[in-house]
Amino acid sequence: MRSKLDNMVSMENAARERRLVSVRFAHMLIPYIFDAGDLELQAGEPVVVETEMGQSVAKVLGYTPEEDAIGLEEIKPVVRKATEADLKRLAEIGEKERECFEFCRVRIQAHRLPMKLSSVEQAFDGSKITFFFVADSRVDFRDLLKDLVEKYRTRIELRQIGSRQETCMLGGIGSCGRELCCASFLTNFQRISVKMAKNQNMTLNPSKISGLCGKLKCCLAYEKESYANLIENLPKSGKTVYLEQGEAMVVSINVINQTFIAKLQDRRFIKAKPTDILSKEEYIRVSEQKLLDQTRPKEPVESIAGAQAETGGRGQKKRSSRKRRGKSKRRTEA
Repeated sequence: MRSKLDNMVSMENAARERRLVSVRFAHMLIPYIFDAGDLELQAGEPVVVETEMGQSVAKVLGYTPEEDAIGLEEIKPVVRKATEADLKRLAEIGEKERECFEFCRVRIQAHRLPMKLSSVEQAFDGSKITFFFVADSRVDFRDLLKDLVEKYRTRIELRQIGSRQETCMLGGIGSCGRELCCASFLTNFQRISVKMAKNQNMTLNPSKISGLCGKLKCCLAYEKESYANLIENLPKSGKTVYLEQGEAMVVSINVINQTFIAKLQDRRFIKAKPTDILSKEEYIRVSEQKLLDQTRPKEPVESIAGAQAETGGRGQKKRSSRKRRGKSKRRTEA
């Protein structure tokens, strides 16, 4: 009888469609998937979830399709929405984290360690405290670890992170006036190169193309494919092209307008489109045609007399009667 009931319960659980949600923890960039069960959750809502290290509080990003969970061995459940008691506990943890941060910072200065403390995270159940720091190389922090264990009598973890992860944790406002992408919606860091800035015709000024983390801006990768497709139609700067006006060298390009500026051999600058570029054979043919037009003899111009004859002498200018009378009077006096 008991086995039948167990089978019925398992069948009901299998028949129930899972409602998966994506959540994000405070100091982590990668989102995690949990089973919301019968809970109705909204984006941005705090929830208590079950993790391998015990219960923890995370922020809901939204519902996610079943395809995103393919390959995951186990999906843990969302325990509940964060209650007033949970939020009060979070506030207490925040106070404890600030205290831990100040103590660790003082001990780092005392031991003269080449590291910068970025953030402190305490587990929801208080079983673990994690200290995140940035350093240029590996740091021997054994003496610091002894001080922290002696002070707090719990599990301590010192984790080294990069400058991009540090900025993600701290957050901030970018040069665009919006919240940092890494602190709001990005789920992973892409590899950014200077070539992306070159393709977008941006000024290679470190202050213009670098983010708060000191690295190249993540948003340079957003339109990478679009610019890569557009720039294929344009000639590269410094390349020699053949135009109807003559042989020219490309000086600069405008990716958005799909135009380029070229310098002719007579030092004139012209604006052209990719469709204006001629092949070498076409350019030779056009040049020969222009030369032929210049050397072709012009048609003879009609004589003035012939033109006057056709117009009936109207082209001649008549003298006034006063001038004629003046001339005849001078003759008689002479």
